[in-house]
Amino acid sequence: MVLFILLKKQLIIGKFMKNITKIMIDQYNVQKIDWMGYKLNKDNPCTYHHIVKKENGGKEKIENGAILTKIAHEYLHKIECKDIELYNYINNVLKQINEQGFGPLKRQLLAIDFILRQFEKEHLGDSTKKGKVLIKNEYLKRDF
Repeated sequence: MVLFILLKKQLIIGKFMKNITKIMIDQYNVQKIDWMGYKLNKDNPCTYHHIVKKENGGKEKIENGAILTKIAHEYLHKIECKDIELYNYINNVLKQINEQGFGPLKRQLLAIDFILRQFEKEHLGDSTKKGKVLIKNEYLKRDF
């Protein structure tokens, strides 16, 4: 049983993960999905997202963090570049999850999913400034 738990933990903990992320995974009992509804696995490990960005004075503390997978984190920052209002909305839900002291509720995941779907409806097929696809297929695969 202990070996299974260790192996399962290894799936969600990246090889070079920050210590604060490991602490938050334990504190918030993160197991199958991140705070935006993306499935955790060895190819999509947890990351620490600053709710208040470093450049805006945000500290790397539990109180300022959200647990996102690599894919969700990348997607969230692409949204930030395209639509700051949607980014702020999602960030506010992440802050609410942090403040409640446990993982996301179904209604919170649904609220984030609704915003992501609105973004996808408006921007599916768009490209980045570098000519790459803005919304990758893996961004569309939420699992909650």
